[in-house]
Amino acid sequence: MRRASSIGARPGGFTLTEALIVMAVLIVVVSMALPSMSDLIRGQRIRAASFDLVSDLLLARSEAVKRSGVVSLTGQGSGWQDGWRVTAEEGLHQGVVVQRRDALGAQIFLRAPARIEFDRNGRTVVGSNVQIEIVDAALNEVRRCILIDLSGMPQARDGGCS
Repeated sequence: MRRASSIGARPGGFTLTEALIVMAVLIVVVSMALPSMSDLIRGQRIRAASFDLVSDLLLARSEAVKRSGVVSLTGQGSGWQDGWRVTAEEGLHQGVVVQRRDALGAQIFLRAPARIEFDRNGRTVVGSNVQIEIVDAALNEVRRCILIDLSGMPQARDGGCS
C-alpha cells in the first residue's frame, strides 16, 4: 500500500496576492471598456428612436391611405422632445389619435418640422422632401437622418441630412 506524501505538496486554490493581481487586471480592462460601452448604448438609443419614428411615419402614411384623408404626425406638449402622436385630421374620425409615443429622454432630441402631414395618396402635403435629424444631446452632433421623399416613403441613414 502506498502512502501519499504531504511533504512539499501545495494546497489547491489561489493566494491573496494572485487574487489581487487578477482583480487589478480586471479593473484596468473594465475601465478601458466603459467609454466605448457608453457610446454603444447612446448609439442604440438613437437607433431605437429612429426606428420608432420611421415606423410611426409609415403608420401615418398607411392610415392616410386607408382613411382616404389627411393624417398628421406632430410633437406632443412643447415639441418632439415630449414624444409625438399620429392623428387623423379629416373624415369621420377627425381628431382621433391613432398612435402615441412617449418622450425620448434628455439624451436625444429631434430637429423636425412642427407637423408632418400625409394626404389620401400617402404623399406628404408639403410637396417637398422632409428631413428629420436625430441629435445626440450629449455630443451635440447629428447621428441619424430620416428623409421622407416626395412619394411619402421615409428612410433612415447614419449621419446628418444633406
